[in-house]
Amino acid sequence: MVRVKGPSLEERIREEALFGRLPLLRSEREYSTRGILSTGFTYAVAAWCFLIGGYAANVVGAVQGIVAIVAGCVIGVVLSAAASALACNRYGLEQIDFTKSCFGQRGAKAILVFYVINQIGWTGMILVMFGRGVSNVAGALGFDGGENLTRLAVLCGLAVAYWVIIRGVHVLNVFNKIVTPGLLIVTAFLFYAIFKGSSWHAITALEPIEPASDPRLGYVIAFEYGLGAGFSWWPGIGFLTRNTDTQRNSLYPQVLTMGLGMGVVCCTGLLAGLRFRSFDPTVWMIAVGGPIFGAAALLLVAIANVSASAMMMYTAALSLRHVRILGGLAWKWLALVGFVPVLSYALVPETLYENGSSFLAYNATMFAPISGVLLVDYFLLRRQRLNVSQIFEDHPDGHYRFMKGFNIAALGCMVLGQSLYVWLLDPVSLTARGPVRMLTASGPAVLVPMVLYFMIARLWLVPRGLGGYGASTAPLPLRQPNI
Repeated sequence: MVRVKGPSLEERIREEALFGRLPLLRSEREYSTRGILSTGFTYAVAAWCFLIGGYAANVVGAVQGIVAIVAGCVIGVVLSAAASALACNRYGLEQIDFTKSCFGQRGAKAILVFYVINQIGWTGMILVMFGRGVSNVAGALGFDGGENLTRLAVLCGLAVAYWVIIRGVHVLNVFNKIVTPGLLIVTAFLFYAIFKGSSWHAITALEPIEPASDPRLGYVIAFEYGLGAGFSWWPGIGFLTRNTDTQRNSLYPQVLTMGLGMGVVCCTGLLAGLRFRSFDPTVWMIAVGGPIFGAAALLLVAIANVSASAMMMYTAALSLRHVRILGGLAWKWLALVGFVPVLSYALVPETLYENGSSFLAYNATMFAPISGVLLVDYFLLRRQRLNVSQIFEDHPDGHYRFMKGFNIAALGCMVLGQSLYVWLLDPVSLTARGPVRMLTASGPAVLVPMVLYFMIARLWLVPRGLGGYGASTAPLPLRQPNI
């Protein structure tokens, strides 16, 4: 009898770490300084940047828009990354596992819902943009495929993204190193084309496409678009920094690329939208460069979109390991499950795409309060100290069980922050209330939950010994492991 040699124990553990939830060791991480900068920039300048800038062009002019978008992107990424990036990198944890330390073993499932909505929503949006780009290029060349061509392009993008993620992070890393230089060239040429035949003074004099009734409100809405873009990275940041080699590389490159870099590239969409009177990059890219250059630019951006889609669906599939009935599936089948909801974007692409600005603002609604609560919990209450073994402990006496697996204080503060945001600025109708013109909506949605949770934790959770605050970080034997 011939015995077939299977994978070694070391290989099996590494596979579980990459495609499962085991903490990653330093030696297992893919991204050095060069790798994380390349990957971060590739994701940051995906086509959603041009779309976000276009949304801002609807409500503000060039100068106000540039300030609002860049500031919003940087602030949003800093707030999103500060706690999650450093913790996920230090302990090698997957992001939803990290949130258990704050929201509880079962309470983290609520964060999982927002997490998956974000990843699926953005994946669908940029793939529909890719599909519309293909359709518009075809139209410029004399072929009219209509919405069916958009649907076909979305399905092709999904197929390629699936092929990439079942092969792991290394494929994404190599892929991004090839795409990044091309994106830099396209972005630079777009800026050149926008100003060709025009001047900075002429562009700054252009009115918004659909100006708000109150200019101050328009500025706040544009700022919230920038913040929404920054907060949109909350799910992806944990995945990237978990695979990054040092603490320094887990934070500063994200701020530089996903914050400042994304904000600058968003300004391309802002200026192009103002000049060519359309928020949609698949329309103004053709107007900027004509059928040939427009098609080439859209093709390169589409490649970056597939890469970004693969990254987001990778993290979405990884997070589904937390769902008990899905946790035991092989990676290729688990990843496939995550793609099922995205098919809705192939069925009704135009309807979902036209509501993209509401989805963008909704991301700030979701993740601003979550970021605030995590910041105060990880830095002020835990002093950056976690017990990794207890992250995977489901026993009633586990450090992060709180009350039957739920930290109702953290969850309540999160819901309060989300409700406060919606009351101040409705993300769908953009109806403004209260002092939103002075405080924005994200500001109170972050600060109020932070202050309230700190007080509740100090006065109630810590004295009652709930949540493992101040407990030893030494590894403990697992009695009811949940991995």
